[in-house]
Amino acid sequence: MRYNVAALAAYCFFSSAGLFASQVKGTVTDPSGAPVGGAQISAVSRVGVEAQTVSATNGSFQFDIANIPDSRLVVTAPGFSTQTLEAAPAVAVRLEIAPQVDSVRVVGSAIDVPASMQGGSVSIVPGEEIRQRNEPYAMDLLRYLPGMAFNQSGAPGGVASLFLRGGNSNFSLVEIDGVPVNGFGGSFDFAHIPAEAVESIDVIRGPQSSVYGPYANSGAINFTTRQPGAAPQLDVVAEGGTFGERRFGITGSGTVAGFGIAASVSRIDTDGPVQNSDYHNQDALLNVTRRFARQSISLHADFDFNNDGEPGPWGSDPKQTFTGIDTISRERNNFGDYGLHYEADLSTRVREEVFGSFFVDNSGFASPYGASFNKDMRGQGEARTVVSVTRHYTAAFGVSAGREEVKDTFISDANSETFAIRRTDLAAYWENRFEIGGRLFLNAGVRAEWIRTPAVPTDGYSRPFFPANTVSRANPKISAAYVVRPGSTRLHSSIGTGIRPPSGFEIAFTDNPQLKPERTRSVDAGLEQKLFGNLLLLDATYFYNRYYDLIVTLGGSLAQLSRYQSANLANSRAQGAEFSASLRPGRRLFVMGSYTLLGTRILSLDGSTSLAPLPFQVGQPLTRRPENSGSVVATYTRGRVTADATGYFRGKTLYEEPTYGATDGLFWNPGFANVGINLNFALVHGVTAYGSLRNALNWHYEEVFGYPSPRLNFVAGLKWKISRGQ
Repeated sequence: MRYNVAALAAYCFFSSAGLFASQVKGTVTDPSGAPVGGAQISAVSRVGVEAQTVSATNGSFQFDIANIPDSRLVVTAPGFSTQTLEAAPAVAVRLEIAPQVDSVRVVGSAIDVPASMQGGSVSIVPGEEIRQRNEPYAMDLLRYLPGMAFNQSGAPGGVASLFLRGGNSNFSLVEIDGVPVNGFGGSFDFAHIPAEAVESIDVIRGPQSSVYGPYANSGAINFTTRQPGAAPQLDVVAEGGTFGERRFGITGSGTVAGFGIAASVSRIDTDGPVQNSDYHNQDALLNVTRRFARQSISLHADFDFNNDGEPGPWGSDPKQTFTGIDTISRERNNFGDYGLHYEADLSTRVREEVFGSFFVDNSGFASPYGASFNKDMRGQGEARTVVSVTRHYTAAFGVSAGREEVKDTFISDANSETFAIRRTDLAAYWENRFEIGGRLFLNAGVRAEWIRTPAVPTDGYSRPFFPANTVSRANPKISAAYVVRPGSTRLHSSIGTGIRPPSGFEIAFTDNPQLKPERTRSVDAGLEQKLFGNLLLLDATYFYNRYYDLIVTLGGSLAQLSRYQSANLANSRAQGAEFSASLRPGRRLFVMGSYTLLGTRILSLDGSTSLAPLPFQVGQPLTRRPENSGSVVATYTRGRVTADATGYFRGKTLYEEPTYGATDGLFWNPGFANVGINLNFALVHGVTAYGSLRNALNWHYEEVFGYPSPRLNFVAGLKWKISRGQ
């Protein structure tokens, strides 16, 4: 294999030696002639994106691209329509105002497909919005997207889980620059990704295991970190606020000896609202890219260290079990993700890609009962070929191999020694994309998985020796988008499946050697409509998710259903509708809003008609999923001033008793609203002063029942942007 990759690289180098690069320069403006900064300019060939750059504050851009037949430039910017034009040495791009956010390379497909041409439900948080909103954590930008129900236990740093479209919190695949970062079993804590490190965020809702493999039952999220730019640029941010919040970040990018380099470091500290609720986060990031002829290589490294106090559920106390704030418990976390991506175009119709990634998460927890630790690791390699068969048909096929493992204080053998539970995943996939008549865009693909778990030793008590076992699964997906009337009406739909293999604890604390992956089947369909001369964009999407083979612990009356302590017997469903609207009446104002209606139900266990996992009942709603939720973001720009008004709300939600969990009862958590006001004022020489009011209504609420969220919070800061293109 090593020699084959080397031979491929050598062939690509010599075959591309005759291809000469040309420099493309240009400007991006709006209809009034004003410059558009932050626009994404992509050079696209028949096999995908060849190169990308971003326009400077004055709208200018430049980059080198290979002389490729039929290549074109695709220009996107938040609040403007996508523009496609011929590549030329000098171009002047004029974008029309439109209520949309688009991008050329987004999640949801192994083939480069713009979000506007996908049948799945894709949302994008662009870099301009991230820099403008002044949120310290990337998670707080995702709250405003349809279908996203976050649950954070109190103040910043508290565990933050996502229940996407009603799925479980371990049903969303998370990637950072394409590196999978879920824990063993699918868990991910969204609390610790600083916004300073992020360039953009892509979200696709609905099962995506046909593209990404395990854990993508409810959707996939990719955080793209800060990328190198053609012109040198330096960003500095410093702020302070209530609850003792301090934030500092510095990011630099540019080109050195043909290598694009982007580096970022940031630190966030806050004292929190009560004793032992302080939080500290430090993050360091490095991205390096190099393009030569029709080849490119990208290296990514990101390391995050954080620690926080765990005061416990000091809010709602329905059973009167609160004994005081926990002043001892603390958690420390070391998180690192590293990736390599090599890309070579063998011809104008064939592209080869090689991916390699490694992820490690070390966490330690100190409590009144002692110390514990957990360590997750994953390594993954992938090879992919993209072939443009005709101008209207592109195929991608590839293979991947991954290995993950978890080691935990509470996972031990018969000698009470901790050991690692490991799992390997071999996969092969094939995806096809068809474009018919410029109006129908169809994606269809399938991925086969062979998941092998090596032998697991006995714990000397309840877990017997488990021999090695292999489970195979195939996950298909079909999505389609049809333009009924160009520039006006679009239909979109997708259907697919997802799988989640068992977690380390589910394997360690059972006597069942044959636990299978949990499964999801889902379908969605929607209508997108533009009104009032492209000023208003509306979208309505219906979705239905069915969850099978959910792992449940058995006992009592449920023991009759299986001879094991736990088995794949549980079922549930989630269905609802997502509504979104974007209004862009002019350059100064951009308003986006969403509303999600969700209905969830616990269904009977396999082999029964009225039994549900204890202590729940058949027909009961799933916990932590609000039936009603929504958001609005309004941005106004005039001269030196940019102002944002934001808000999100949630209706009442069913929760477990905060101290002892569902076995101690279920309770309704009242609904709440969180309103924010953010103001940026440009001073001189790239310096911007800003101030933000968070939870401006000073609402006393609990996003997670029993864990109060911070009250009114004010921060102020300075941003300094130094760019050659300014």
